[in-house]
Amino acid sequence: MNTVMEIVLLLVFVIGLASVLRYFAKQAARFFGRNDGTTKGASIEPAKYVRVGHGNVLTNIKDLPRYKGETGLFGLPRYRDVVVPDKHNYATVVYMDHPVKQYVYDLMVTWKKLINPSRDNKYGLLAILAFLALPFLYNKWLGVVILVAFALLVLILGPRGKRAVRCSAENAKDFTPETWREIYRDVAASIEREDEMGRAYSKSGTLKHWYGDRNWAGKRW
Repeated sequence: MNTVMEIVLLLVFVIGLASVLRYFAKQAARFFGRNDGTTKGASIEPAKYVRVGHGNVLTNIKDLPRYKGETGLFGLPRYRDVVVPDKHNYATVVYMDHPVKQYVYDLMVTWKKLINPSRDNKYGLLAILAFLALPFLYNKWLGVVILVAFALLVLILGPRGKRAVRCSAENAKDFTPETWREIYRDVAASIEREDEMGRAYSKSGTLKHWYGDRNWAGKRW
């Protein structure tokens, strides 16, 4: 009986291992394969589709802006040729022909955006190094925790954020600079109207009527 069970378990293991190896072989063939439009005999390489926009619409990658820079090992992009995407400029959007390559590209873009000085990060890499080094001055383990958390944020949320930017740029690819200016004017006007309504409610005593006799002077709603 034990021998039969051992044979059955061995067969299950072999079948599972073969399935896993077959899966990775297919992924490796996709990863190292080239989609240059050439044919072998009567066979034609199938088109590659990726999901774009917030609606995740399947689109042929040949119809999308693709990476045109130099490639390195395994066809991965070069750091110097990656472009930080901007939702206001569809020309900055780049798609790779494999999910792994796209992840590496987005990871490079995330790091390039982090270390380069910008309006949100005026000191670039210096600010990041200071942020990561300061916790070590107080406690070694606190510094390690923050360092690991920062690495996870970069590895996980960074590429997701770049995908969101691509989706926004895809949905707004027909927008002109004037369209964006009009949108931001409307947003600013809406915020101003909300502030005016808050000030009006505060002055009229409406808040006092609904919430009781409190000192609402000087509060901004």
